[in-house]
Order: sequence, then C-alpha cells, then structure tokens
Amino acid sequence: MHVSSQLRHDQPTRHRHNPGDVLSSLAMTTRYGRGQEIYTQDHPAEHWYRVVSGAARRFTVQANGRRQIVDFLLPGDFFGLASRNVHLFAVEAIVEGTVVAAYPRERAEALADANPHLGRDIRIVTAAEIARLQTRILILGRIGSLGKVSAFLLEMAERLSSRTQASKTGEGILLPMSRYDIADYLTLSVETVSRALTSLKQRGAIKLVGTRRVKIIHYDALEDSDE
Repeated sequence: MHVSSQLRHDQPTRHRHNPGDVLSSLAMTTRYGRGQEIYTQDHPAEHWYRVVSGAARRFTVQANGRRQIVDFLLPGDFFGLASRNVHLFAVEAIVEGTVVAAYPRERAEALADANPHLGRDIRIVTAAEIARLQTRILILGRIGSLGKVSAFLLEMAERLSSRTQASKTGEGILLPMSRYDIADYLTLSVETVSRALTSLKQRGAIKLVGTRRVKIIHYDALEDSDE
C-alpha cells in the first residue's frame, strides 16, 4: 500500500471537540523564536503542550552527536503528554514567533478524569501522535532517498492541506521546516535531500517556489518514486 493511502487510513477520525477549548482556562501561552527550546530532553514532564501557531520539531541527540528529528509539530498538535515523569525528547520552535499553549499536567489530568468528553478527546490526540510515528516508520521504509523524500512530501501535503489556505487555492504548501530539518527527519544528508527535490522537479512531479514552497503536480509519481 502506498504511504499516502496508508496515511489516510492511519489518521484517527477527526472529532468535533477540541481538547484545547476545554483546557483553555488552564492555558499559559508563550511565543518562541526560531530555534528556541520549548523543553529539553529529560526535562520534568509537568505540562501538556499544544502548538497554537507556527511549528516545532521533536528530536533527540544521539551519542555520536547527530540530531534525529522524530516528529514535526504543526498548529493544533498536542505534545508532551508523557507517560513518564520526564520527557524522552526535546522540542524546539522552527518558525519565528511560534506560539505554544502549556497546560499544568496535574490539573489537566484531573480535568480529563472529571470530563468524559475531554478524556475521549485526549485519547484521540494520543492516537494521532501514534499515527504520525507509524507514518514515519513507513516513510523510512521506502527504498532509496527519492522514495523517502517523496513520502515525506505526501505526508506534509496530507497534514498541511487542512491548515493552510495556500494549499486550497492551488499555491502548494509552505514547508515550515528547513532542508536540514528534513534531512535529520529522514536520516539523510541535506545534499541528498536537495538532489531528490531537484530530481522530482525535473521529472515534473513537483514544482518548487523558493526553498520552502512545494506544489505537488503528480501525486502518482511521488507514490511510485522508490528507486
């Protein structure tokens, strides 16, 4: 099964309730600069978080010093719902002026216990996070760098299509992450990512506008682009 179709099947059903609405009375919002940490690895897990605007990356630094990005967090995404007392990964903003809402964990958990609707919505949020990680496994399972970059673009098109007006008007999607971020997400070099994007452009599968905006011309070409 293609990654894009698998992604659509793995996405939890959207629910009309937004946990952020119920938790709004607990929210403390903070604006972050590009590259500014929201929390560090092994930081006490004392809050839940939600991206209000902008975007962030969740990552770890391996023993050899290489950064490994495991998730990109977009507006509306919750994160930091840790089952342990410390966070396993660090999170940094990747867009200047990213706004994040923080909810005190103990008070949020108590509210979720007392409110069945909120408890259900939190489970949906958790399922969405698991689905993103499953999608990443599928992406990394693609053969060759061209397949990985193609699958990544399909994932971002799926996630950003309902959040950006540009995608609805045919202008493509504006990727909030740099090519260095994409490389660390796909475990490739930035040069390999750039070559793959150029190759997809030359094949007529995508159109590049600057370094961040991508318009997918032929979805089938991306789905079948394993090398």
